[in-house]
Amino acid sequence: MRAIAILLCLATFAANAQSGGYRAPPEDSLTPPPITSAPRDEPAQPPPPAPAAPDEEFLPLPTTPPPASAQPSPPPAFTPPPPPPAEPRRVREPESTGPVEPPGNRARRYSRYSAGAGGSTLVLTAGLNGFVTGAMLGSAFNVSNDGSNSDGYTGAVIGGLTLGSAAILYQYFVPVGRREGLLVGGAATTALMSSLALASSGNMSSKDRALLTFTATNASIATVLLFTSGGEDVSSGDAGLVGATALYGFVITGLVEYIHARQTRQDFNFLPMLLAPTLGMAVGGLLALPLELSPRLVFELTTFPLLTGSAALLLGSRLADGVTTAKTVLVTMGGTFFLIGLINGLSAHAEESTQYSASSFQAVPMPVVMPAGRRNEGLAAGPGLFMRF
Repeated sequence: MRAIAILLCLATFAANAQSGGYRAPPEDSLTPPPITSAPRDEPAQPPPPAPAAPDEEFLPLPTTPPPASAQPSPPPAFTPPPPPPAEPRRVREPESTGPVEPPGNRARRYSRYSAGAGGSTLVLTAGLNGFVTGAMLGSAFNVSNDGSNSDGYTGAVIGGLTLGSAAILYQYFVPVGRREGLLVGGAATTALMSSLALASSGNMSSKDRALLTFTATNASIATVLLFTSGGEDVSSGDAGLVGATALYGFVITGLVEYIHARQTRQDFNFLPMLLAPTLGMAVGGLLALPLELSPRLVFELTTFPLLTGSAALLLGSRLADGVTTAKTVLVTMGGTFFLIGLINGLSAHAEESTQYSASSFQAVPMPVVMPAGRRNEGLAAGPGLFMRF
């Protein structure tokens, strides 16, 4: 009987699967329920509610402090020992760069080899001057008289070492400025040119020529150092003025000598043109004593006339003869020089007048109270202007 029931169940299950009548239960129904600690017959108890916060905050009851005798005495205050004195910081002194000198003099030195910035220029000028003039003296006197013709070299070496060493010692103890060194070089060069020109024009012997050149060049160097010594460098305006007068002397003298030689049909004489730079430097040095021109003014008075003169020379050499061109150049340079000087002079005068008028007149607005009426029985008040002359 049991076997017949099992077969009927299987047949029923197969018929339902073929007809689609059997459906699988959902997954949620197959998930086992959570296991709880409560028994099956009793429902799960919810968690107990959290205790409510107290409405008032209970403070601890004050306790009576023990008597003073019962309180322990505080420990003695610990005083830390004073720190040891700091050692003075040792400052590393710079290495010695020369002989021991007072701090004031050491601060004013330019380097360990020179007291001024123009010392190297002075040493170079003196060394070259000694080399050239020493060679001339050695060749002129010919001390050995053995026909070896080596006195020129000996004189050049002795002269260069002697004058160079003297210049080194001088610029080590006496400060020489940059512009002062340039003036020394220019003076030595112009003196060499002038002495050679004088010796050639006078047909001097070799000994007289060498002595004149040696004396003139060294005298020019000593003169510049004498007039410019004093610890401070020459100003830019004074140095520019000396150089400008030497250049103008060379150019103007050459043009005048050219015009004279062409009009008189003579040979061109180079002596005045070679002497002019030396005389120009001397005149510039004398003018620098009362005058104090600005570097800008000296630059304009030198550059603009020379530029206009060069332009006139370039155009005149193609349109006119030599004499007319030289005269045109002189007139152009002179006119430009006059205009530049006049414009700068008027500008300076206008600035001084403006400053003087601004400083000599003052006007200040202020309230004014004064008597008014027929017999000055009333008062009048109003704006006024206070002026001071």
